[in-house]
Amino acid sequence: MKRLLIMTVIMTSMVMASCNVTRTITTQSQYYQRGDTTCTIVTKTIETYDAKKNL
Repeated sequence: MKRLLIMTVIMTSMVMASCNVTRTITTQSQYYQRGDTTCTIVTKTIETYDAKKNL
């Protein structure tokens, strides 16, 4: 039983170590003006993930 637990821990650490995750955050901001006093600011945040498993 102990041997199985040790092998499971070793295999789990090997699988977790061979994974590469990239997180990309892009923020865009624009403003629109109407007349002299009205100003609207629009902000958009895009978050993407790219995961690859290294074999």
